[in-house]
Amino acid sequence: MSKNTIDALRIAALQPLNLLVLVAAILGGLSMTIWWLPLGIIVYIAATWLAARDPLLTAPPPAPRPRITSPTLRAAISEIERSQREVERAASAAQGPLTGLLSNIVQQTRDLVAEAYLLADKGQVIERYLATNDMQRIAQQLTQLDWQISATFDPFTRQQLEERQQALRDQQRHIQDLSTYISRIQAQLANIDASLDTTLAEIIRLRTADAVAMASASGAVQQRLVDLRSDMEVFRKVLDTAMTGM
Repeated sequence: MSKNTIDALRIAALQPLNLLVLVAAILGGLSMTIWWLPLGIIVYIAATWLAARDPLLTAPPPAPRPRITSPTLRAAISEIERSQREVERAASAAQGPLTGLLSNIVQQTRDLVAEAYLLADKGQVIERYLATNDMQRIAQQLTQLDWQISATFDPFTRQQLEERQQALRDQQRHIQDLSTYISRIQAQLANIDASLDTTLAEIIRLRTADAVAMASASGAVQQRLVDLRSDMEVFRKVLDTAMTGM
């Protein structure tokens, strides 16, 4: 038996409703009819086993997430986490065949939160880099180099100054690109939060749908979340390339 299953059984065994069945069985067996005790214990074990099979309980624990210290990015992550908790709360209230369908959607929203953390972590790395590389200072250095180059007649000195000038211009473009990526990261995080809010509304709608509509709509929700995560993975690869020069 895996550790996740054992943990799920422990959580299910301590659920208030299951504990109430166990206490009622013990009290009823001792004070009223003895056969209540074995019957109540059987019901308690069965209820615990069924509850432990809930996908929300048996899901593996999330991987450690990076610590987000940037106030702006931390606020975005907090909002995403709040929206994802609302999705899980709505999914946990579902019953019947919808439970299995929603378990996949819930796992996808968890994956999105994990991706959001990775994205925010890259964002705060970029923020720290930009904080120590001032565009105005680089512009002043370029202006000074322009003057030095125009006043220099020695070919070797002029070549060295021009190479320094080109390096600063490359750095300037790199900083401009990273500044753009910060805006894109913030927009992507906002998009994740909006997608989770949409998912919440769709889950609530699914709880009132018939079986055919339920399967079709849940498939559409899952595909939308898959597409969003794919877009995020592509964007992260672009960021990795952009950050290699930092």
